[in-house]
Amino acid sequence: MDISAAVILAAALLVFAGGLTALGFGRSFRATLAVRFIVPPAALLGLAGCVSALLLGVRQDFALPWPLPLGNCLFRVDPLSAFFLVPVFFLSALAALVLPERAGLLQKQIHAGRHCFFFCTLASGMALTVLAADGIFFLLLWEIMSLAPFFLIAHSDENSDGRFASWIYLIAAHLGALPLLLLFSFLTIQAGSSDFAAYMVMPAVRHAGFLFILGLIGFGAKCGLFPLHMWMPEAHSSAPGHVAVLLSGTMLNIGLYGILRLLSLLGPPDIVTAYILLAAGGLSGIMGILLGLGQADMKRSLAYSSAENMGIILLAAGGAVLAAHHNAPAAMVLLLTGLLLHIWNHSVFKSLLFLGANAVKENTHTTMLHRLGGLGKLMPFTGGCFAAGSASIAGVPPLNGFMGELLLYCGFALGAEAAKGTDAALLFWVAFFTLGTIAGFSLFTFSRVYGLAFLGAPRGSDGSTARDPDAFLKSAMFVLAGLCLGVSLAGPLLLRLLTPLLAWFSELLSLAPPAEAAFAMPAALLQGYAWAGCGLFALLAVIFLARSRIMRGNPEATVSDTWGCGYTAPSARIQYTGGSFSFSLSLLLRPLIRPQMFAPALKDIFPGPAGASVSSPDWPTAVWTRLFFRPVTVLSEQAKNLQHGLLNIYILYILIALMAALVWALGRT
Repeated sequence: MDISAAVILAAALLVFAGGLTALGFGRSFRATLAVRFIVPPAALLGLAGCVSALLLGVRQDFALPWPLPLGNCLFRVDPLSAFFLVPVFFLSALAALVLPERAGLLQKQIHAGRHCFFFCTLASGMALTVLAADGIFFLLLWEIMSLAPFFLIAHSDENSDGRFASWIYLIAAHLGALPLLLLFSFLTIQAGSSDFAAYMVMPAVRHAGFLFILGLIGFGAKCGLFPLHMWMPEAHSSAPGHVAVLLSGTMLNIGLYGILRLLSLLGPPDIVTAYILLAAGGLSGIMGILLGLGQADMKRSLAYSSAENMGIILLAAGGAVLAAHHNAPAAMVLLLTGLLLHIWNHSVFKSLLFLGANAVKENTHTTMLHRLGGLGKLMPFTGGCFAAGSASIAGVPPLNGFMGELLLYCGFALGAEAAKGTDAALLFWVAFFTLGTIAGFSLFTFSRVYGLAFLGAPRGSDGSTARDPDAFLKSAMFVLAGLCLGVSLAGPLLLRLLTPLLAWFSELLSLAPPAEAAFAMPAALLQGYAWAGCGLFALLAVIFLARSRIMRGNPEATVSDTWGCGYTAPSARIQYTGGSFSFSLSLLLRPLIRPQMFAPALKDIFPGPAGASVSSPDWPTAVWTRLFFRPVTVLSEQAKNLQHGLLNIYILYILIALMAALVWALGRT
């Protein structure tokens, strides 16, 4: 076994061992300390193995002597699995360092040992799922990974919202697993084996398009694609900060991994696959950010933006497949590079934003925007980190969020130029402007979230005593904020790290390795972006120092309130609320957002106090409930009537089943 593969597998097993160790401590706070001292070193060991596997382009399958029913315990380490394991190990280490203090705050409400055990089970389950190279073994690990968050989302039985979020997540996880069960069953029957290698050597996969749609539904439910996102706003807004980091920064990526791995298992994707990916990505990107821009809860806005970012990634994947079919290798490599960088960038800035939102909730006991305000003065460190994450996710240059999007813009434009005169050129331009539209709405959304929470004056008493969090959480946010600023300057180094994976992907899509010239454009763009970022950061530093020097040398400088439209004593009541900030845009996009507005009529000559409200309900979830969940609930209630408790009735059921099986067998012969 290659040393990188051995290190990665050992790291995943050590993370799980940390959970077993914590379980042995029971409710004691020492359980969280055990996780703190075991998981980060193990995760950093795995991270080193992943970087080595990426640089060397390691491709190796290996097995453990543990036979499974209908399958084998097979693992695979290749550039694709190593790429997705990087955020798993990195964020697991970071979340484990944050965990002790978080669990300390909650230890009166939770069983610390159990909480830490399921935390480690989730982290190791994700790592082992990415390593699995057998269909049956993959489904087994997928189920373990999917069950662990159920025990983490609701940390207290007394929290009704948390209980509801946990059940919604559990239902969505099991419904998403059904298409995957069908997918791997069909592939195993055709290949005669559940080994991924057997899938890949099949000369032709029957019904490949249908199987890809099954995989897109199953994996898309895990990564929160619209309209399969119904679990995500509830789970992400209810989960503690360290759990939300793993859910949003890593587990969503596992769904993306499944989609990209499926492209390699089904053979070279056809043009229809490109259309499906473009449509699914564009729909999820637009609707995800539109549903997020009017939310009253900042954590729900962050959750909906995850659906938006997953859509951007699938939009890029569809563009890469389309570019390969129109012999545009330069555009294909640009789109693949932007896609991969955006996956890593999303893990970084979304984890930062959830940690910032968690810090706000711990200090103010709320994340409702209409009850916040002015936190930038009371929590300056958190405000600065949240601003960095907001600017990054909104695609503000020169941060890391815009770095991947820049490559996507160039890739779509280059693809349109290469496909000039065909229908594909129009698709490339539609994707280009869809990405621009998503970026514009994202900038609006996160200007709203940051401005309402951290700027202005406090709207209530919730944040009057707020302060920055403890050193553990501040350190984690500092690292992630530094990555938002620093990753954009390290683009050329990241490209070198991703080159083996890009070559493998390019060969998969185009059936031939692209020429060296195809990699020249992303290298030049990332190099220029890094230099431009250095120059802009230096300019901002000079301006800041000059301003500070001028202000110190001006004794007449005073601080006063911002002019408030003629009010001499402005108060928080004249500030924007979450609903009023996005009211005009919500009205303009009413058919897509479907806002609900309540404004009482003023009847008397001297009316008393009244309140108006604007909300943005998740109408797709309501549609799912009406068309699917409610009928299934009714059917399940009716099915209870089959349980009579009478032995003779149960024997009759068995006879009917045997007769049906006999008729089916005779029909086949």
